[in-house]
Amino acid sequence: MAQHRSTRGLTYGGGGNGATNFSDGWGVAFGTGVDVPQGEFNSFFKPAINVNTSIYRFLGPLTVDFNVGYRNFQPDEPVVEGDGITQKNTNMPAFSASFGVVYNIDIADNFRVYGGVNTGAYFTNFGLAYVFDNGLDPIVFDGYKTSLYYAPKAGISFPLTTRLGINIESKYNFYTQKAESQTDPSDSRSANWNSFTIGAELVIKF
Repeated sequence: MAQHRSTRGLTYGGGGNGATNFSDGWGVAFGTGVDVPQGEFNSFFKPAINVNTSIYRFLGPLTVDFNVGYRNFQPDEPVVEGDGITQKNTNMPAFSASFGVVYNIDIADNFRVYGGVNTGAYFTNFGLAYVFDNGLDPIVFDGYKTSLYYAPKAGISFPLTTRLGINIESKYNFYTQKAESQTDPSDSRSANWNSFTIGAELVIKF
């Protein structure tokens, strides 16, 4: 008589380690990625590596989080000369703090896709100086400014174990950089800048 072999251990969902999508409880995450300036922003600054950490709350099909991060954009050209004016640009370190919410779609017990949005603030420090060859006093712009920030985002997530998981995520960031003149307080400049972010994070559930 032929023996019947059980196939319960061969199903896709969950796997042999018991890992399933995180749908309840809390978690923390540590991640990194790259921020790539877009549009006009790209003409001034190079891509920057970001590091970030998050606190997660898993609520069934919804996940909410609080995230803080840091990146340091370096100028394409620290010094630009021409037409009797020398423009000097500094790095732009940026700290971010945001809340996010996503809606998850489970493709399998241990794989999901999601989409949502982040909203919060960017804290930036940036300097720009115009030095005139004819001896006029230089014009210096600087500032440590807070910018409202939002970013649509999408990604995939999958658990490695019942407590560890991986998220791979992309975001398109919108924020405003503003600088004020040290030599003329009434003179200020602002620009709406965008960047594209792609990164990964390790999620620890508890």
